[in-house]
Amino acid sequence: MGILCPRRTSLLKPKAGDVSGRSDPPRSCLRIMRPLVSILLPTYNRARFLPQAIESIRGQRFTDWELIIVDDGSTDETPTLIARLTADIEQPVQYIRQENRGAYAARNVGLDHATGKYIAFFDSDDQWLTHHLHDCVEALEANQDVDWVYGACRVVEHATGKVLSESTFYVDRRPRPFMNLKHRTQGRLQIIEDVDATRCMIIHGLYNGLQNSVIRRSVFDAMRFEAESRNEAEDQLVVIRFLAGSRQLAFFDSVHVIYRIHEANSSGSAQHGDIERRLLIQRVLLEQFERLAGEVPLSSRERRALRHRLAREHFWLLGYALLWESGRRREALKSFQRGIRYAPLNFRFWKTYAIALARTWLNPAS
Repeated sequence: MGILCPRRTSLLKPKAGDVSGRSDPPRSCLRIMRPLVSILLPTYNRARFLPQAIESIRGQRFTDWELIIVDDGSTDETPTLIARLTADIEQPVQYIRQENRGAYAARNVGLDHATGKYIAFFDSDDQWLTHHLHDCVEALEANQDVDWVYGACRVVEHATGKVLSESTFYVDRRPRPFMNLKHRTQGRLQIIEDVDATRCMIIHGLYNGLQNSVIRRSVFDAMRFEAESRNEAEDQLVVIRFLAGSRQLAFFDSVHVIYRIHEANSSGSAQHGDIERRLLIQRVLLEQFERLAGEVPLSSRERRALRHRLAREHFWLLGYALLWESGRRREALKSFQRGIRYAPLNFRFWKTYAIALARTWLNPAS
């Protein structure tokens, strides 16, 4: 706080409705004010998305932020484009370039440079709606017992603009299971207070991805992402680690982020990519979840939930949807067996396995 203000240091008065909690300092002030929010933007060869990404950040109602861009070794025009797009931003901007190590390693680097009280992760191919930072920061400031606030995403197919899901919190207009967890209401904010939150996260998910959340910086004082991970399972694992620390989540039942599905992101790959890419994603996810029981303290109920998820994913997602349906029957049988080991009393597993085994014996060349 005793340093001369650089050109991009934000000493602006917040826009009407902002909750930065700051007033304009005297013009004679030559000291840097720490921003309330550090926005971390990892990017790799996403130049085509960057103009809209930067515009989305600049369009936030809340303005007391710093932007830390970690270029994960891009080979396109990312460096020059970022320099042009951020040239007139008045908030602090850092551009850090590293060799390609993956998005989670880039996020760790961003955390090392963050100075804000809160962390907001921005995925360069997504878009924040204008109220995202404002609403989340306001909720965190008003509820000191809450450490993580998030809203829903609207899922859009990038190539066509088709809306695939109006809100990730609903399926066919029915709320996801996490919305039925015990919670208390503070205005529009719903603060989860259910002891089954971790179990629900393991089995169903809480739908609080990094890109639709704002999180207290203190959460990351003793926690980092697995740097070598290049799989979105790490988004889920970090939530389980968070909950294991007895920290509290809250959410808004409103859309905060436009999430784009395209061929270059892992979600797009999982849905539309080649079979080897999809298999790799699923296998890495399973390996990470199998290690989970030894990494965080889980209750007996939560351990049963973990076995349930591993059984389901080994049997139906990896074994049936990916391997069996693509004709890789012998590999599928091994995955079925793995699922059965986690849920040996599941009659449906045994029935499906028996039918698959018979078909494989009758037609071994397939």
